[in-house]
Amino acid sequence: MRVATVDGLVTLFYDGSKPLYNDELNALWRRRYREHKNDDNWEDWDLSEECKLYWRERQSWQQVIVEEGITEIPKYAFTRCKNLKRVIFANTVIRIKAWAFGECNCLVYIKWSINLEYIGDSAFFSCNLSSVFIPPSCREIDNWAFHLNSNLSILNVPQHVELGGWMIQYTALAKSSHLDVTAAGWYKSELNDNMNTWIKNMNHDEAFTLHRACASFQPLKQVVYNIIQERGLKAFKETNSAGITPSQYLKENPYTELTEKEIIHDYLMKMMGEGE
Repeated sequence: MRVATVDGLVTLFYDGSKPLYNDELNALWRRRYREHKNDDNWEDWDLSEECKLYWRERQSWQQVIVEEGITEIPKYAFTRCKNLKRVIFANTVIRIKAWAFGECNCLVYIKWSINLEYIGDSAFFSCNLSSVFIPPSCREIDNWAFHLNSNLSILNVPQHVELGGWMIQYTALAKSSHLDVTAAGWYKSELNDNMNTWIKNMNHDEAFTLHRACASFQPLKQVVYNIIQERGLKAFKETNSAGITPSQYLKENPYTELTEKEIIHDYLMKMMGEGE
């Protein structure tokens, strides 16, 4: 593994050649954390120099680029790397195990593997993601996967994906739902089931055809254009049941080069007889 500066960010090129997480050093840090009443100024704590070096290294990473050939991100691999902002997965990654990026509080951008199949328990617990586009290859997202991502407002999940419990608790998306997530019964399985059903279906009724096209993992220009021809440009302004417009999906989706401006331009050119 090597570290270099890429796009102004201290970047770890993760090749899996050595384990990153040390359970013993993490346990020592946790004990001191509790003793100091959750004060994060750990450089002044009674820690071994080995422990301090371990945490300095983990706090130095601002970006992780997972290299080709890696199929799995191990449990706890990057947990509590609090300055990590961006993660770019190679398309060989199939599984992200439990707590792999838990408590990476600055993590705002992920480019997923297009072959990803599984996201583990609390894998992105308490990060700072605002939008997530799950690839069609994904089969399962486990419990608490995006719990406490308070700014998360866009989450597009294929309908076939098996969703775990309380996946988006304490997120902007959950609060925007029609469900009473502030109720004492938040943890009841019935509410969780209703939330998961809502997540997977909020873009899939006939009223939201443009949302479905723009929110898909890799939107197709012709599909989007055909819907605009049928419904008109006003369809870009229609909000779904989470209050999201198709424009927001296009803007946030890291897998599309389409822009609303491009679509509108082509539409107007063809309306004036100047297109194809």
